[in-house]
Amino acid sequence: MQAEGAKRLIDGVTSLTVAVPRHTSTEAISSVRTTIDDCAYHRLLREFPDLTRPAGKQKLIRHSTVHYIRTTPGPPVTSRPRRLDPERLKIAKQEFDEMLQNGTARRSDSPWSSPLHLARKKNDGWRSCGDYRSLNARTIPNRYPIRHLQDFTHQLAGSTVYSKLDLIKAYNQIPVFEADVCKTAITTPFGLYEFPFMAYGLRNAAQTFQRFMDEVLRGLDFCFGYLDDILVYSSNSTQHQQHLRQLFQRLTEYGVLINTNKCVFGQSEVDFLEYKVSAAGIQPLDAKVQAIREFPPRKTVKELRRFLGMVNFYRRLIPNAATIQAPLNQMLAGPKTKGSQRINMTPALLEAFNNCKNSLSEATLMVHPDSQAGLAIHTDASDSAIGAVLQQYQDNEWKPLAFFSKKLSPSQRKYSPYDRELLSIYEAIKHFRFMVEARNFALITDHKPLTFAFTTHRTSCSPRQFRYLDFISQFTTDIRYIAGKDNIVADTLSRINEISMPLDYQSLASEQDTDSELHDLLKNGSALKLEKLRTPGQDLQIYCDVSIPNPRPFITPSFHRQVFNALHNLSHPGAKATVKLATQRFVWPGIKRDCRQWAKECQHCQRPKVARHTSAPLASFMLPSARFRHIHLDLIGPLPLCSGYRYCFTIVDRFTRWPEAYLLQDMTAETCTIALTNGWISRFGCPENITTDRGRQFLSHTSKELAALVSVTHHTTTSYHPAANGLVERLHRQLKTAITCHSSSNWVEVLPWVLLGIRSAWKEDLQSSAAELVYGEPLRLPGQFFSPNPTTETDPTTVAGRLRAHVSRLTPQPTSWHGSSSRIFYVPKDLRTSTHVFVRQGPARRPLEAPYSGPFKVVRRDSKTFDVEIQGRTQRISIDRLKPAYVARETAETIPQNLSDYGQTTTKTTRSGRTVRFPDYYRP
Repeated sequence: MQAEGAKRLIDGVTSLTVAVPRHTSTEAISSVRTTIDDCAYHRLLREFPDLTRPAGKQKLIRHSTVHYIRTTPGPPVTSRPRRLDPERLKIAKQEFDEMLQNGTARRSDSPWSSPLHLARKKNDGWRSCGDYRSLNARTIPNRYPIRHLQDFTHQLAGSTVYSKLDLIKAYNQIPVFEADVCKTAITTPFGLYEFPFMAYGLRNAAQTFQRFMDEVLRGLDFCFGYLDDILVYSSNSTQHQQHLRQLFQRLTEYGVLINTNKCVFGQSEVDFLEYKVSAAGIQPLDAKVQAIREFPPRKTVKELRRFLGMVNFYRRLIPNAATIQAPLNQMLAGPKTKGSQRINMTPALLEAFNNCKNSLSEATLMVHPDSQAGLAIHTDASDSAIGAVLQQYQDNEWKPLAFFSKKLSPSQRKYSPYDRELLSIYEAIKHFRFMVEARNFALITDHKPLTFAFTTHRTSCSPRQFRYLDFISQFTTDIRYIAGKDNIVADTLSRINEISMPLDYQSLASEQDTDSELHDLLKNGSALKLEKLRTPGQDLQIYCDVSIPNPRPFITPSFHRQVFNALHNLSHPGAKATVKLATQRFVWPGIKRDCRQWAKECQHCQRPKVARHTSAPLASFMLPSARFRHIHLDLIGPLPLCSGYRYCFTIVDRFTRWPEAYLLQDMTAETCTIALTNGWISRFGCPENITTDRGRQFLSHTSKELAALVSVTHHTTTSYHPAANGLVERLHRQLKTAITCHSSSNWVEVLPWVLLGIRSAWKEDLQSSAAELVYGEPLRLPGQFFSPNPTTETDPTTVAGRLRAHVSRLTPQPTSWHGSSSRIFYVPKDLRTSTHVFVRQGPARRPLEAPYSGPFKVVRRDSKTFDVEIQGRTQRISIDRLKPAYVARETAETIPQNLSDYGQTTTKTTRSGRTVRFPDYYRP
């Protein structure tokens, strides 16, 4: 380059300088360049000095492309200059001084202004540009299409030599329409500047430059231009030099400059658009793969989205992207997934995160499309996903062009196997439509009934099947059958048990060489027929059992649990099915025993699966010693509003079965306490024991104060176990049924007559009525004309004597159970010794919610209830809601017992103002 005013030539490579005679004019110096190599491509480049001329003040504009900034009507966009720290202020001044010298920028008095923004470059330098967000919002968009990144491989078939050209300050080579230059103005702490050439950050800049590149490369079929990157491809070196000469001539005609530091000429392999391009195909860049593999776990939803965005750039090269990323994508679903939302990185999510990173390192080499090669789409479907691979027949074998996989929706999972397989073909054609349209290709499936789809009558198809077949028939009707064992690629995409198997066969082969157990089997012999076989797609040999048609790899101890988890975690089948899955595919000594034990200890299986609920035999309360010593309380309602009442406060005496029902306007603790005091205690005295459920009214501070005042022992039932308060629950059913039978909307008037009938009804188990146990004789009912007269032998005191004698002969009897006599009670034998238990959820559950939660630690146990530690508190739960949890010793201490360990929680405020938090799946 030439130093301004100093008349010196400066070598940009060696930094050597040489003085130039003063009489020598600047125009006499056409170009100055340094060439390190003396190969044919560099000699060719020397023939076109204008391509590498210094980007001086006088820009050579040899094209008619101009960038327009068309804005919507309104006042100019303005902003204040942003303050900069001293270091960045110095950098910005130097940048603008250079832009003033080379003509990229000029001082301005424009009414428009955008703030200055310094963007860091890859080489730790800085790029000065404008923050044009406000201007871009007013700019009318340009709809010129940008090339698709994946399309550059469509013309590479047969090419072996590649070159990559990078343009220097590409956007600055496009002038801005003179009337729109004022809109590019940038305000800085040291002045206002505008850009007569297209600047970075402007809306439609990419479209304008792509239009320019398409014009430059028009007719050059051996080039692919994506913005400022140009790929040149040829079948041999001689042809490549001819192609480069044509390209250099075209670039010179348009006055384009190239950056020789970033250009690559005549290589068999180049890096282009983040891909490694060679004659064999395309692969991800090693540097990108390594960078993604070193990514730490993400902490927020925004960071997770960024990570998945980077990985999905290579999605078409990853066979099982949809299923591998499914757990991570699940975290992004739902209304509460803002960018700052924290992610609870559980072990399962961490495993999915690592599998997602590792999948990129296993990305398949994709060949270049060949228009002369045969095409086929291999499809397959499983219960949860569909998969397909577009392949071309080349060199006497099928080679992949692109993969496709998609997770099925909940409704699609209910499809029949035929419909799922048909759906996989339908979705695959939609995805690969741009490749297969107007071309002959075959559909290959392992579902044989599909091969007859176009020969069956329309009436035998459902409307959905007919729509799918109608769409498929627009492209092909050639559906061929292939056995599932041969449909490896597509089957890998849809079968979770194949694609989620994170088995490192390289490590397995290394461990087999040092495994003593395997060596003993090889030395001493066994029923297994162990031979070394080559793994498909890898130059690797491992020991496999070939005693059955399907070879089974021998798994070393460190991979036992990994293989089990990969197979069992698909659908969590039972122990027998898991053993079948494992033994059909792998082998190791004790495989059946290990699989049965691990399946039994799987907590994910124990929580939702119901083999048989615990049903303990009925127990009984200790019989009261006298009347009104033990009562049962409960509430009925809300009932239809009648005379201002909505609720009934019910009480039953355990000795006499005497019922009471007090009308209430509300069901607060104070109202229930007043009804108990004024209605029952004032008439029958203070009881010794009271049994209630776990309603808030009965556990309130007011109820506890009353119990302390009258010296009563309060017993509560366990959650979701109303049988413990069955005496009053049975009364409720009788009351509601009797009121309904009266067919009157005024249930308040009917209630006293219903209570009279219940009190007077004969009870078979008591051999008496409740009224006789309370009063010594039956109550007189409506329509009763005759009453029993006392005998003549007795005096007036005989009635009291007869009452005392009658009551003294009556003895309390335990309550009878009116259920089926054939009921079978069942209590798991392991429930008495298990350290942890699962707790059955309440009767009302959300769809697909597991019936059991836990496991939870057992604190204390007795014959009917267990004290279980839940959310850091001890709760007493009926044995009928429990089942034993089988927990491995090494994982017993890692089971979460605190509320924060359960992930998403729900906060609820009680009526008393107390805040309660509990996991989403647990509702006490």
